[in-house]
Amino acid sequence: MTAQNIIGKTYLYDFGEGSKYQLHFVDETHLEVTVVEDGFYAPGTINHFEIEITDLAEGLAMITWTEEESKNTVTHVDDFNKLVSYTNITSVPNNEFWRLKGQIIPQ
Repeated sequence: MTAQNIIGKTYLYDFGEGSKYQLHFVDETHLEVTVVEDGFYAPGTINHFEIEITDLAEGLAMITWTEEESKNTVTHVDDFNKLVSYTNITSVPNNEFWRLKGQIIPQ
């Protein structure tokens, strides 16, 4: 089960220049995200989110949350076998939709 395997662990999500985040899976419903590199938030900014993890297959999980401040919605489909994240973000304030693919790096 993927959810149980990632709890308590930290990963660097690298979506390329200007888009890097450290994700710490606190428990099955809480995520701590530290900004490493971002165009909007300063490095070191820490955000806390309530998440839902859905196991899709061994090593494959969908992780979703809403950013309370901006109302953005985030959906990750993370392949922990191949260490790849497919991430979709709906930016409500900007009326934009972002599709990202990045590398997951265990810390």
